[in-house]
Amino acid sequence: MIAASVSRDSAACKAYNSGSTMARTLESLVPGTPVFAGSTRVGDVVAVYAEGEARIAELVIVKWAASGDDVAVPTTEIESIDAQGVQLIRREADQYKDLAPFDVERFPTLRKIA
Repeated sequence: MIAASVSRDSAACKAYNSGSTMARTLESLVPGTPVFAGSTRVGDVVAVYAEGEARIAELVIVKWAASGDDVAVPTTEIESIDAQGVQLIRREADQYKDLAPFDVERFPTLRKIA
């Protein structure tokens, strides 16, 4: 369990290292971009939010296909973004069943950036 967490944190940190394009890509995601867990399309991007005046994305809001809910996916859960869409770190859709429906009123300091 610890190894998986360290690996996930390491992958997320690499995304923001110098020369990475992922930070810019997160902020430029458009609604409707497909989101995948492994080969399963789990939903579509609805919006991207940053904390306060920060320019770095904190949450990607996804319309989750299985529930129909908009859920908040922390950007640390994103492994990559490519021509196919957003690839989440965990490979099985059911590993994300703990994501709660997103309610912007619960996050008064968030600002929509995409």
